[in-house]
Amino acid sequence: MIFVLILAAIGAIFVAFNNGANDVANAFASAVGSKALKIKHALLIAAVLNFFGAILLGSNVSKTLVDGVVNISHFNDVNAYVAGMLACMIAAGSFIFVSTRTGLPVSSTHAIVGGMIGIATTLGGLGAVKWKLFSLLTISWICTPFLAAACSLITIKLIKLTIYRGESSKVMQRACNWIPLFASVVTIAIIIAIMRGSGACKNSLCPHKAFWILLLVFPVSYVIFRTITKRLILKFKDREFGVEHVFRRFQAGTSCLIGFAVGSNDVANSITPVVAIYFVAKLGMLPDSFANYSIPIWMLAVGGLGMSMGVLSLGHKVIDTMGHSITLLSNSKGFSVDFSTATTIILASVFGMPVSSTHAATGAVIGVGLEKGLKGLNLRLLFTIFVTWLLTVPISALFTILVYFILRTFMLPLV
Repeated sequence: MIFVLILAAIGAIFVAFNNGANDVANAFASAVGSKALKIKHALLIAAVLNFFGAILLGSNVSKTLVDGVVNISHFNDVNAYVAGMLACMIAAGSFIFVSTRTGLPVSSTHAIVGGMIGIATTLGGLGAVKWKLFSLLTISWICTPFLAAACSLITIKLIKLTIYRGESSKVMQRACNWIPLFASVVTIAIIIAIMRGSGACKNSLCPHKAFWILLLVFPVSYVIFRTITKRLILKFKDREFGVEHVFRRFQAGTSCLIGFAVGSNDVANSITPVVAIYFVAKLGMLPDSFANYSIPIWMLAVGGLGMSMGVLSLGHKVIDTMGHSITLLSNSKGFSVDFSTATTIILASVFGMPVSSTHAATGAVIGVGLEKGLKGLNLRLLFTIFVTWLLTVPISALFTILVYFILRTFMLPLV
């Protein structure tokens, strides 16, 4: 079992590495694309914030994918279950790695879900999968990019209407009134998203907590952001350039906060299989549920470190696709992407729907590109991304089954 735990730890680092290279990179793609951050700075900031997000908030994630998608009671053989978890990590990590190398943004959560479904149906039959929950997940995956696209399109239209439309001599005054409002809303959304990811609101958005955050944070943040906006914007004689410069500064900050939130949420997904193996080894049996077990801090550190290494090594691939290849991004459009990504996540939390940060970020980029119609988008690339999303779960499931039988036959004959 010690040998299996070592393999599981290596597998967790492999999944976390690829998760960081793909998912965490999404948070900074728009900032790089709009030139709010240089790519080397974005990668470094993403790595640091992802690690601290994992350490500080990752341990509070109470619902794991293992417990949520699969009926553990359908597994009778402990050794087969352990081998299945190893296969899931290898298959999911490999799929994300290939997608990242080609620059395609995919969801690591979807890859792990596909792997869990594949191993569950192989070992426990169709009844081993909670199909009702999987159906809800599928609906949320489909709705997320459309919701994010609509939100980002509305946001950029509002920015054009409230700030850029009208007398050019008053564009700075309008910017001082409206930019702090947008920045305050996205700050509150990200705070609640972090609460959602940390487990402070387990099943859905807590109305009373959201109310107090709105009441306490909004006035303070608005005053602070208005003061910052005034100081930044008065440095420029070119009014429109000055407004875009303010959006650039704010976008760098919102990207950092989203990166922290993604890190705090996704690290649990990356190391969930190894956590399951760890507790099975510790208990010597399969528990009825993993919901009551918290993730050890050293596992979070390993997962956070793996994700940070992934961002630094391969994060530029997905950042280039999301930030440059889908559509051209100005600073105001980049801010709209961050605003909409955070808003989509929090809106889904109101209904208790799990969403993919990859889908939200991609949909938001598409939305701002639609401001100029379909001609503003790289439709061929988008088609490739959508097909990859559709194939993630079935490919991960089939590959997991293949890896499982290889492990059982050749690599782990004792298991």
